[in-house]
Amino acid sequence: SIGTVDRVLHHRGRVRPEVEERIRKLLKTTNYRTNVYARNLVLGKTYRFGVVLPLEQQDSGYWQKSAESLHRAAESLASHHVRLQYYHFNKFSPESFQEALDKVRAESLDGLLSVPGFADQLIQFTQTCRIPLVVFGATATDIPCISCIGQDAEQSGFLAGRLMQLSVKNKARVAVIRVLPIDEHIEVRARGFESFFKDNSSIGLSSYEIKGNSDHQQFGALFRRILKENDHLQGIFVTNVNAHKLAVQIEEAGLAGQIHLIGYDLIDENIHFLKQGVIDFLINQRPERQSYEGIMSLFRHVVLKEAVNERLTMQIDIIVKENVDYYQDIREKL
Repeated sequence: SIGTVDRVLHHRGRVRPEVEERIRKLLKTTNYRTNVYARNLVLGKTYRFGVVLPLEQQDSGYWQKSAESLHRAAESLASHHVRLQYYHFNKFSPESFQEALDKVRAESLDGLLSVPGFADQLIQFTQTCRIPLVVFGATATDIPCISCIGQDAEQSGFLAGRLMQLSVKNKARVAVIRVLPIDEHIEVRARGFESFFKDNSSIGLSSYEIKGNSDHQQFGALFRRILKENDHLQGIFVTNVNAHKLAVQIEEAGLAGQIHLIGYDLIDENIHFLKQGVIDFLINQRPERQSYEGIMSLFRHVVLKEAVNERLTMQIDIIVKENVDYYQDIREKL
């Protein structure tokens, strides 16, 4: 009877073992799935997912791409009674990140999507606030989560090294610029780049650091220092979205085409200098895809009760001026 099947589905007992076994076999062979719409309608349940995200204007507007796709995800899940609640933080401030986590802890959320942020703080958070967590922006992480989404940072950096080798001549100097604060996956990316040249002694590397929120003058001072300390400078690798800040310096110095520049991410400023030929290559991380897949993973895990991939690795896209418009079209359709 319907009542017997209902008791089996919801573990309410009062069913003979042999009957329960037959029902469960039948459910399995027919690939039975609960009607989520009907269940939520009866329960009147609204699912609230938190999103911990840097301020959208930081990293030259990089996080706007994630925010835009999150809004689209929220619209598509509205009929399932899923609501998103945002907690923005200053990515240069561990205190700001902790404040965002404290706000999450004070809420009764059904799931959380977060960037790695200051990883030690997020790990500590998971020990006291046990809600389903999806991390996006990195795949190699010690943060306890149901799923992590991002690029293979080491392979990404290694690929950037190969692109640089194809661009420069023998006995060249190449500057590696680590942009602070250095997230774990950014450091892994830099090490991947450097590892490519371990067996190539004809190309020398020099390492530099600068804060991501540095202004034009500070990037200018760094660029002049790099030129002074590297007689045969032919390449610069920027480990994050800030390639355009070095592109300005290269263009102003009249060195476009002489210094090869490789960086990350399809923000407007980077695209401009890519089309002008000042930036040689950009590696696309698909931030809009990462955040969208993050929310959908929470939805599948929390609402649909489905298994999700513990690790979802984004493909590594090599962007040049000849194909950048194609990737812009893809981004707008997501």
